[in-house]
Amino acid sequence: MTSPLTALSWNIEKGIKGQQAAAWVRAQQPDIFFQQELPPDQLTAQAERLGMDGYIAPCHPGRDDDLRDRHRNAIFLKRGGPLAFDEEFRQTWMPWSIAANLTVRLRDADGTLSPRRISCVSGQACYWNAGHRRDEARWCSTLAKPGWLAVHFWDWNSYRVGDGPQNWSQYTDHAYVAMRTYDHGGRRYSDDRPDREMLGAGYVEMACYAANRLQQLNATKAASGYRRRPGRPPGRRYCIDRGYLSAELTPALTGFEVCDTDGLRQISGHLPLRATFDTAVLRTVLHRDAAACPPHQNRHPQAPACQEGTLTA
Repeated sequence: MTSPLTALSWNIEKGIKGQQAAAWVRAQQPDIFFQQELPPDQLTAQAERLGMDGYIAPCHPGRDDDLRDRHRNAIFLKRGGPLAFDEEFRQTWMPWSIAANLTVRLRDADGTLSPRRISCVSGQACYWNAGHRRDEARWCSTLAKPGWLAVHFWDWNSYRVGDGPQNWSQYTDHAYVAMRTYDHGGRRYSDDRPDREMLGAGYVEMACYAANRLQQLNATKAASGYRRRPGRPPGRRYCIDRGYLSAELTPALTGFEVCDTDGLRQISGHLPLRATFDTAVLRTVLHRDAAACPPHQNRHPQAPACQEGTLTA
């Protein structure tokens, strides 16, 4: 029986507790690990701690000392694992935190690589500018062309459609309000536009798919927001760490969860996300003729649906 393929994603805040985080990640034995906020000088050490090969996003051209590049996004692949590195792409146009972006192919037991490849993206959307976040999500649509396959794990710093705070007057942290909302007609709205862009491009959010189709009802729980912050009311938490994948890949998804323990909460203000895939189904998809797959053939009718122009108060 073929072992399932495991993907982890984790924003390890500023890499401060990278060693403790790496020990936990290594124990999970993921085939691919998406990390956000990795200091570039930790890449080699982190790769060795994990026993994986690491690929980190580049810095902005000519700005080696830029604040934006002190904590980058990275992707790690299990050495000799089922996912083989194919090609790396440098998205240096991004205004804040450059996403790590590479493609992989599935490796069979005999070493043969799949004819189709998956674009993998580890990102952290701009925490202070809703316009930048929308542009970053719109860029993701370039990897959603007919026949293309992609997996995205991001700290989106924004909300699911219709799921953001409904009453921002309860927040006395006005800087936070400005960062997590956008202005329209003189009113401020919870920023759910990146989610709208991803769903509009045909992507499926893994947590929602697992909850709705696989009956894994805890899949949509929030991975952050459990630490008290001055000026922010206690109570409901919101899911800003989310993973998306191409609709054609959804039959291979067998599970999605937010990993939550007291120990993990001590490492970062974000909790790890774990997705598992049926390797045999994934192999079928990656060996399928892309021409036989019309756009959105397997698209999941997620709720709430993407309705262009709808505002969330």
